[in-house]
Amino acid sequence: MKQYKFQALVTLYDDSDGDPCPKLGSAPRRMVLRGRNDESGRSKMFTTLISCDDETPFRRGSPRMLATLRLADDDVTDYLGIGSHFDLWLGHTVGDGIVTRRLFV
Repeated sequence: MKQYKFQALVTLYDDSDGDPCPKLGSAPRRMVLRGRNDESGRSKMFTTLISCDDETPFRRGSPRMLATLRLADDDVTDYLGIGSHFDLWLGHTVGDGIVTRRLFV
């Protein structure tokens, strides 16, 4: 299984139904990411570790902030690339983002 690392601009939604919305910081947090393949129109869910690159806390309703995504799957590049949009999911959609660059390790 291949491992990938991306930077992305991410926004967490302000959840109006009272459910707790995640907070992100410099420590990685596990979430589900739904990417879309622009050619086929299909979506696929991936487990991702997401963390903020800034030292300030990342709270719901904040403007887009720079985050690092770490994923492991052979199909990641079919669904995520520079400029790709994605959703973040924890039982329901909690945010969205756009990939700004791929980081090579």
